[in-house]
Amino acid sequence: MAGARNRRMRSAVRTCVALAAVVLGGWAIDAAAQAVDRVRLLDRGEVTGKITGTTPDAVEIEDARSGEAKKVPIETIRDVLIGDEPDVLRNARGMLQRRDGARATAELANLTAQDTDGASPLVLAELDFVRAGAAALGAMAAGTGQDAAAQGLKTFVSKHAKSHHTYEAWELLGDLLGQTGKYADAATAYTALEKGPPALRVRAARAKAGLLFEQGKFAEAAGEFENATKIATNPDDQASARQKRAADLGRARCVARQGQAPEAVKLIDAVVKAADPEDSDTLALAYNALGDAHRAGGQDQDALIAFLTVDLVYNSRPESHAEALYNLAELWEKAGNPERSREARQSLEGSYPDSPWLKKLKPAQGS
Repeated sequence: MAGARNRRMRSAVRTCVALAAVVLGGWAIDAAAQAVDRVRLLDRGEVTGKITGTTPDAVEIEDARSGEAKKVPIETIRDVLIGDEPDVLRNARGMLQRRDGARATAELANLTAQDTDGASPLVLAELDFVRAGAAALGAMAAGTGQDAAAQGLKTFVSKHAKSHHTYEAWELLGDLLGQTGKYADAATAYTALEKGPPALRVRAARAKAGLLFEQGKFAEAAGEFENATKIATNPDDQASARQKRAADLGRARCVARQGQAPEAVKLIDAVVKAADPEDSDTLALAYNALGDAHRAGGQDQDALIAFLTVDLVYNSRPESHAEALYNLAELWEKAGNPERSREARQSLEGSYPDSPWLKKLKPAQGS
C-alpha cells in the first residue's frame, strides 16, 4: 500500500512539474510576444519581429514569421512599437500622436531610472523624440517657450540622424515656426522633407502651400497646392496618392476662400470618390474641407452635416477631429442649440487641450 501511495505521489509530483513547465513556458512565450517589435502600417497591416536598424527613410526589421529582413518605407508607417520600451514611454508617445503635449510631458515625468538603465539606443532615441515633440506641442499650446522647443527639435535631428522620426521632427519644427509667424524659417524646415521619398516631397510642397494659406494668400496657396499634385510619382505609389489628394483638398479650401464655394465642393466630391473607403485620414480631411466650403458659401446646415461626419465617423485623426469639434461648437451656437455647442466644446477641451482650434474657440465663445 505504501509503495503504491509513493508511486502515486511521485506521479503527482511529475504532473505538477509538467504543468508548471507548461505554465512557465506560456509565460515565457507571452513575455517574448510582448518583447516583439511592431511596425504598424497606414493600410492597417503590420510587420512584427526585431528592429535591426532605422533610417529617416525606412525601418529595418527581421520578420518574426519568415525570418526575412525587410525595409519598411517610412511613408507607409503609421507608428512603431518597440518591444522593450517602458510602458510610460509608449503611453507618452500615444499622447503625442493625439497632439497632447502637456499630457505626454506629464506622463514622461513618471519615468524612473529603472526604466532607462540599460535601455537600447533605439529606446533612448525614442525617448528623446517624444520629449522634444511634447515640448514643441506644449509651446504651441501655451504660446511661450517656442525658441527652446525649436532648439530641442533641432538637437534631436542632429543627435539622431538615422532616426525614423527625422522627417516627423522637421515637420513639427515647421509647424512650430509657422505658428510664430516665422514663415521663411518654417518653409526651410519643411524643405528637409524633400530629401525623402516622393510622398514626403509632396507633403513638403503641401506644407509650404499651407503657410501661404495661413497668411491669407489664397491665390498663391492654390497654385502651390496644385503644383504639389503635379510632382512626379509612381502611379502605384499609394502614399503619394494620399498626399496628392490632401493637396487637392488644400486647393479646394483656397477656392472656397476666393468666393467660389460651389467649385470647391466639386473638387472635394472628386477627392471623396477617388479615396479608399478605408482611408479615414483622407476622408476626415475631405469632410472638414467640405464643411469649410459650405460655411464659406453660407450653407451652415450642410456644413453641420459635414463636420458631424468627421466627429461621428472619421474621428481617429486628432487634428481633423479637433477642427470638426471647433466648427460644430460655433455652428450649433449659431443655430440656436447651445447644449449641442457646449457638448462639442467640452469634447474639444477634454480630448485635445493643446489644440490650436481650442485657442481659436475661446475668444469666439467669449471665455
